[in-house]
Amino acid sequence: MKKPKVFLNDPIAPSALARLKAHVELVTDYEYPEELDAIIVRQQYCPGDVIRRAKRCRLIQQHGVSLDRIDTKAAAECGIPVQNTPGQNARSVAEYTVAMMLDLARKVSAVDLKTRRGLLPSFGMAETVGTELAGKRLGLVGSGHIALEVARIARNGFSMELCCSNPHRGDAELRALGLEPMTLPELFSSCDFVSLHCLLTEETYHMIGCEVLEAANPGLILINTARGGLIDEAALYEALAAGRLAAAGLDVFETEPPPEDHPLFTLENFLAGMHVAGSTHEALERNGKAVVDAVFKALGIDG
Repeated sequence: MKKPKVFLNDPIAPSALARLKAHVELVTDYEYPEELDAIIVRQQYCPGDVIRRAKRCRLIQQHGVSLDRIDTKAAAECGIPVQNTPGQNARSVAEYTVAMMLDLARKVSAVDLKTRRGLLPSFGMAETVGTELAGKRLGLVGSGHIALEVARIARNGFSMELCCSNPHRGDAELRALGLEPMTLPELFSSCDFVSLHCLLTEETYHMIGCEVLEAANPGLILINTARGGLIDEAALYEALAAGRLAAAGLDVFETEPPPEDHPLFTLENFLAGMHVAGSTHEALERNGKAVVDAVFKALGIDG
């Protein structure tokens, strides 16, 4: 019997890839979308013109949570289900978020670089003095699986005070989760750390711009492990360069990979990642299994 064709052009866990190869024919391009029975997306985009031609497709499966790389409107018009894998990488992204907070608060990467360059000739220089996370106020933008895991680590590990901005959840619901509700400007003006954990939509695009950053506590450390388009990067550069924020760490950028001459890379109070927060062996295994399970279910494969 002819194997169903499944699009996959991104790396996934070896165990998940092996399961797929045993039961389907993998396709790595969109040249003939009308032949595809399912589409798996991780970083690859799935545009509307491909979806409209994919008449046989029974599922578009996101490896991860955010669906901004899929034209979901086109999929709905064509009656093709779109699924994601919520919660599978929450622990990994949360740990990376806290790692960025610790690095910037304690200046780990900055001190490492200066030490290697011989720029710290004596003990106790002012530029090496950091701040503790313990007892500080952490503001979360969003309250999904990842945000709540960050909150758990911050509460249990550092006794941090937790606040949240999420217009899609009521104040009582946020308080029941142990989060003090605030508006976005209130979060930035009163918190020591702010971490972004929301989807990229028309509503959230550049939600962190000049107005919000101008309201920021000057000691604020901003972390984004969600989506790059949430932040106006030009406005962030100006705020960091002017000292309106203490530091920022981005694991995601509006353009990925970011250009080598990105202005943010010139700043000592900036920490860059490369969309790796969810890239642990454990998270990739969980995501891969969930993705393959969903595709096999949609295609009626017992595997």
